[in-house]
Amino acid sequence: MIAITGSGEFLPSILEVDRKLLNYLDKSPYVLTFSTAAGKESNARLSYWENLAIEHFKNLNVNHKHIDARNSDDLNQDFVIEEMKKSNFVFFSGGSPNHLYDSIHDSNFSTELHDVEKRGIIAGCSAGAMIMGEKMIKGVGLNYLPNTIVIPHYGESFYSWISNTVKVLNRGKYKLLCLEKDTYFLKDGDQISVLGKQNVHIIYKKDHSTFSDGDTIDVSLLQ
Repeated sequence: MIAITGSGEFLPSILEVDRKLLNYLDKSPYVLTFSTAAGKESNARLSYWENLAIEHFKNLNVNHKHIDARNSDDLNQDFVIEEMKKSNFVFFSGGSPNHLYDSIHDSNFSTELHDVEKRGIIAGCSAGAMIMGEKMIKGVGLNYLPNTIVIPHYGESFYSWISNTVKVLNRGKYKLLCLEKDTYFLKDGDQISVLGKQNVHIIYKKDHSTFSDGDTIDVSLLQ
């Protein structure tokens, strides 16, 4: 399963949504979190993400490990690959989507990530969501969602530039998957649904469809 949200990772506002998300797992959760998207930022910023993730999953009372992996070399260490083999929930937090893509693609870690998707959940927020599309605002994505560009922070005033970007990208061939905060777009095979407090939007040319918690989405809208 793919589970991506626009913003709000590890914050109190998304705690109960994440509790529901973890219930989709068939087995007891073993969660790995990665702040790799922020790998070029300061040690203080990386510590911020680590501490936030640790506290969040402690409150959810699940088995969790935060991996301090800042680039491709870190992600492909033997111990990280072994942890990936044991995990059924992997979460990528925010930062630079291009750095995160460069760190993951065409690697042993990427292979393990596909295996996690088959048996569990790959989750991401902001940059961690953007990499799941076929294309990103700049560059390409990992193509877990073909024909799609993922737009996070949708509707947030601080990120008003996204609305302008959407208008430009909307003229192209890609479907725009626009994610609001504290709300997950879920894709499990051909089954697509929404979990959370706000909305998910799919925009293509003149069509704009909006979905909220509990809604199912016809897979054809992203084809």
